[in-house]
Amino acid sequence: MRKRGYAVILLCLTLLCACGRNEKIKEQPQSEKAQELVIWAYYETQAQKDGLDRLIRDFNQSQTEYAASWEYVPMTGFTRGLSSAYTENELPDMAIIDNPDMPALIRMGLFEDITEQVQDWDAIRDSHPSVVSTLELDGRYYGIPFNCNTTALIYNSALLEKNKLEVPSSWEELREAAKKLTQGEQKGFVMCGLASEQGAFQILSWILAAGEDPQQLGGEATEEAFSFLSSLLEDGSMSGNCINLTQTDLALEFIEGRAAMMQNGPWVLPMLDEAGIPYEIASIPGKTPGAAVVGGENIGILKGKNVQGSLAFLRFCVEGEELTDFCREASVLPASVSAAKESARENDKMEVFESQMEKAVVRTSIPRWNSVSQKLTDGFYQLVTGETTPREIADSIKSVD
Repeated sequence: MRKRGYAVILLCLTLLCACGRNEKIKEQPQSEKAQELVIWAYYETQAQKDGLDRLIRDFNQSQTEYAASWEYVPMTGFTRGLSSAYTENELPDMAIIDNPDMPALIRMGLFEDITEQVQDWDAIRDSHPSVVSTLELDGRYYGIPFNCNTTALIYNSALLEKNKLEVPSSWEELREAAKKLTQGEQKGFVMCGLASEQGAFQILSWILAAGEDPQQLGGEATEEAFSFLSSLLEDGSMSGNCINLTQTDLALEFIEGRAAMMQNGPWVLPMLDEAGIPYEIASIPGKTPGAAVVGGENIGILKGKNVQGSLAFLRFCVEGEELTDFCREASVLPASVSAAKESARENDKMEVFESQMEKAVVRTSIPRWNSVSQKLTDGFYQLVTGETTPREIADSIKSVD
């Protein structure tokens, strides 16, 4: 009995030791902390947030060396926030940034040169040249395209049908439709005139639709565009509150019945679908049908941060269908020409936005764009407040040096 007791004790001790070793082996991977990667983005719609959440989650699950996350930074202060973070040495590892904002930050030295790593990637070869130009300087690449888009006229099809209106194909038709659709608290048309890149993005579309040469803004067509927008304000068909509305706010105005037509991009379509609003999409009318401005974001690696980890994230995005899946979920177009066309074939609501991309103007191709952008939104604000005239706005843009 004594021997049997010793044997039982010995067996228990052996099992306890074995269990201890097993627990230690299981804990080992947890003690190897993954390197954190932080991404800044200004995405506001739920579809954009969900798409980015999924992309990052899938990356984290695909490997154990890095743990990525993203932080929201408002679009209106995004570039200023990056500049401040740069001086305070608090930069994120990567930034998903509005493509016209990127060249200035590249020249400031904020982004890593990743030419050798990405020049043969399909993300560069297959993307719209206009988009690629916003992340390239002197033949060097400082990021990859994340997505692209344009804006269009989105209208409540039930309201047009109820009021026996055709889809506007000229400014005259748009003005008349906007007048007729302005009823009670509902305005006929709404656009973004915010003093930011969002506002400049939308205002520029009307100048191009008027037939203005993007290399020589400030001519007669620029004046005509502001005169037309002024007429909508004078008619009461567009509220002066448009100077306070973001593009997401426009979608809420449309959903809540305070606007029958709006200028907006594809990223708001999930909001409209969820709300059950009957809507259709057409190009911005004007002398130049389908005139549009390139929108969308690039993603770049901030200088001095985790370059290898960030490259691993970028590679994950482009090697498979991950980035295309993000664009589908976020309701934007892939920057890849072929993928964007496939997206439009899969979803006819994307057709107008995609068809405009081929001839759409990239803002950074416009001489002295940063100054012009400011003049566009300042001029629009003064138009709303009655402090200036369309001719004076055009002259101020023409005189930018």
